[in-house]
Amino acid sequence: MKKIILFVVLLVVSCLGGFSQVLNTAVAFTGLSTTNVQTAYLVIPSAKALTGNYTIALTVVPVNTSGTATVTAVPQASFDGTVWVSLNTTAVTVNNAGTVIPYGFNYDTAAYKYYRVALSSTGTGVTAFTGAFIIKKTV
Repeated sequence: MKKIILFVVLLVVSCLGGFSQVLNTAVAFTGLSTTNVQTAYLVIPSAKALTGNYTIALTVVPVNTSGTATVTAVPQASFDGTVWVSLNTTAVTVNNAGTVIPYGFNYDTAAYKYYRVALSSTGTGVTAFTGAFIIKKTV
């Protein structure tokens, strides 16, 4: 009997641990830095494909480490995790020559399966980034 209970508990824990995105819970992006002229991507670790249409939010939190780089952010989405499209036609400046501005993107009908934020740096400097992905509700 103890073996069966242990097996059931392990099965439940393994099923719960397999999903990185849960409704109404923030999932931290993998932290990274941009240096000088560079493009990098804030991504969800172990992202699972979303099924359904959700209201989502993506947050970007920059920290100017050194210099006066300018960094812009553009949320991107994909149906297959390979081909990405920008969700905004205009990039948002999150580091303006050393002055950082945390930013949140909200989408009421986000039907894609995968999401990330593209960060493009110009100038000279290092900017560290964190942020989160939040599924707010099913549409």
